[in-house]
Amino acid sequence: MSDQPPMQPTARGSRFTLAAALLAMAAPLVWVGIVALEITQAQLSHSLVSRPERLFGAGLGAAFGAGLGKGLGAGLVVLPVCVWLALLIVPLRAFAAHQEHRRIAWAALLAAVVALLGRAIVAGAPTDSDLYQVSELRGLGADAFLVCLPLAVVLFAVAGGTRATTVRWLSAATAIAMVWVALWATQWSVQSGALQPQLWAVEPVEGLGAFWVAAVGIWLLGWPAAVRSRVRPFLRLPAMPSPGRKAAVAFALVGVLGVVAVSADYVTAVGPTIAAQLTGRTRVETIRVGDYDRAYRVYRPAEVAADLGLVIVLHGVFGSGFQAESSTGFDAQADRLGWVVAYPDGVLDGWDALGDTPYWGRHPGVDDVAFIGSLIDRLSASDRLDSDRVYVTGFSRGAMMTYRLGCELSGRVAAIAPVSGNMATADGAAAGVPCQLNAPVSVLAIHGTADGSIPIAGGHVDIAYSPMTDVIARWRELDSCTAAATIAADGSSTTTSWACGGGATVAARVVSGGVHAWPGAVAPPYWTSVEADSFDAARLIADFFAAHPRARA
Repeated sequence: MSDQPPMQPTARGSRFTLAAALLAMAAPLVWVGIVALEITQAQLSHSLVSRPERLFGAGLGAAFGAGLGKGLGAGLVVLPVCVWLALLIVPLRAFAAHQEHRRIAWAALLAAVVALLGRAIVAGAPTDSDLYQVSELRGLGADAFLVCLPLAVVLFAVAGGTRATTVRWLSAATAIAMVWVALWATQWSVQSGALQPQLWAVEPVEGLGAFWVAAVGIWLLGWPAAVRSRVRPFLRLPAMPSPGRKAAVAFALVGVLGVVAVSADYVTAVGPTIAAQLTGRTRVETIRVGDYDRAYRVYRPAEVAADLGLVIVLHGVFGSGFQAESSTGFDAQADRLGWVVAYPDGVLDGWDALGDTPYWGRHPGVDDVAFIGSLIDRLSASDRLDSDRVYVTGFSRGAMMTYRLGCELSGRVAAIAPVSGNMATADGAAAGVPCQLNAPVSVLAIHGTADGSIPIAGGHVDIAYSPMTDVIARWRELDSCTAAATIAADGSSTTTSWACGGGATVAARVVSGGVHAWPGAVAPPYWTSVEADSFDAARLIADFFAAHPRARA
């Protein structure tokens, strides 16, 4: 069984083969260059994790400014297209002499062309220059690319004849690897809160394709006889199954096993959230605020309470409403209390919280406070909410935004419950935060002593944080609390509470050994196995909210 590449009968054919092979072998270098340029142009203000669609596939044409920058951006849109033209030409040239099943070869070509068009859309579809919103068109382009490219590669593998065994098995293995990489990357991206999670998978799959076509190019040139004689004994592969039932069943089985293996745990974790959306319990809606359409998810229980409350749950850095809904467990609390729960989406890396700097957390042109205010207005009108039962909670950056909303929407928000958050100026001082309450706001703050991201003792990590004791002291002052405190122990946690003006309460739950996590989270990335964080934070917060309607000054 021979693995010799097809021989070209003419000098012109030889030159074409050489050019195609060299172009193919350059594909990995071009791909690395594209990814490097994307990284340098990505507009990220805090972290490279959790919102990967903001990094990879970031609409290169829109990532550059005017003049020369636009020209460079246009060139970067064309560059991936040129790479994938090589991916089309080289396999066709390589397998030209070995195609026994030409219909399958034509199907492979058609799939590759669709993949090429999808990749061009990902690279060139318009998006806003700040990357605050993700183009649905780019998401559809990524879908086409991720489905059609592995299909094209596997069809190239099965379309050949009895020769080229090694490169055909390599093609089949590459196609399977593409499917698995796409599944893993998309799953990670969904769990991390990406709005178009499939964009995270584009570059890894494209990278596999680039190295695959480079291998085909090397094969097309032909191995030196000395190398071939030494390698051949280790590459005695069985003949590739001919297209038909056996091959179809084998590839389908590999695909099914891959989907099940990669998705089982994830589906178990987020299945209820997906089911809620499919059944209409959760709806995805938008509000126009300023120049942007702001998105949010809203969960409505089957039976609502007479005093219908609203809980707004804010996700952490680089998160999303889907992430918050699937992770915090507040849908179950909505069913228990008969309340509505909303999960709004921040832009880019999250929220414009207190303590941000020009290099961290600020989003010019976006007004997050106006967004949440508009959200309260809309749901109050559509669901006839009890105006005395509007609450906000959040995790990490969402908790920091929760503090800000407690200050700036104090006339509308009855209570807040920040989890692993902070309230401070850019210098890390809680006392200096501009906060004037129009009405008392009850507070339940939850924080772990082992939180390394936002230390409970304060200090500088990515920005400056205030000690939790100072934050609580500031709220006790704002709410005119008494000096006497009530202390209660619960497992690894100690809750200290103060009675305040108008019937409000300020409470701090300190979790001994608690990490930077949402306690009792039901799905990644807030999920933690630390025993100290095993209590159900959502239920605790919901009970606190239920006990604290709007206080009267």
